[in-house]
Amino acid sequence: MRNQVITPERKNHFLAGFGFACLILLTVLSLASGNLQAQDKDEEILKKVEDETIGNLAPADIEAEMIMVIKGAGGEEKRRELLIWTKNNPGRDAWRLMKFLTPADIKDLGLLVLGEEQMYLYMPEFERIRRIASHNKKESFVGSDFSYDDLGTSGFSAFFVPAFKGEDEKSWQLELKRKPEAKKQYSKIIMTVDKVSGLPVRLELYDDAGELFKIETQENTRVGKYWIPTKFTMENVKAKTATTLELKNVKVDQKLSPEIFTERNLKRSVSR
Repeated sequence: MRNQVITPERKNHFLAGFGFACLILLTVLSLASGNLQAQDKDEEILKKVEDETIGNLAPADIEAEMIMVIKGAGGEEKRRELLIWTKNNPGRDAWRLMKFLTPADIKDLGLLVLGEEQMYLYMPEFERIRRIASHNKKESFVGSDFSYDDLGTSGFSAFFVPAFKGEDEKSWQLELKRKPEAKKQYSKIIMTVDKVSGLPVRLELYDDAGELFKIETQENTRVGKYWIPTKFTMENVKAKTATTLELKNVKVDQKLSPEIFTERNLKRSVSR
């Protein structure tokens, strides 16, 4: 076989081709690495949110007074006062009890949440407890802009798949898409997460048609060693109504008894 002579021109051509192939390979690897980092980041951010709200970094329990203000489309307002207790169960659904103090016509009305399929409404007028069925969780909670589904305690990762959308100096943004099997009210959520507290500050909530339905904003306050959500405003974009829930006199880690979160206690009258 005759030996081939590699001329300087052929050598330069070979090196140029080899360099171009390396550039393509590096670009592909860089894109793959970027996608992996984005995937890691979205799961990491959502995990941080849940660690701070229903996980090991959250308070063992919370006790507080709550002011509910419902604002109608015409600007009229209704004010209601409640007491609220929450018990954290890392790895499981948190528990919540809400009891109304005022106005008089709904005093002692209460909501007990023990899980996604364990939500109970006590109606003192009839002295009976109604279990909230899955198909009723989209209903308004006592005429407010919050649904029963909004008041659940199970977090997001069990029902939504996160995707990282971007960030700035103060916050991250995630897009949460509902899992096919999830029985949740919203098809998609755009979540803005504060970098300091690790808690959401804004949620854009989309209906089954993919249209913006409601916007929830959240204010977080330092209570002891914890960041606690202390004010929620839910705006119904289509109805042009809004409801604010504001926590007062917040106490944490009170070692609340499990007996508080029972149907028997749900029926009891409460006072300050």
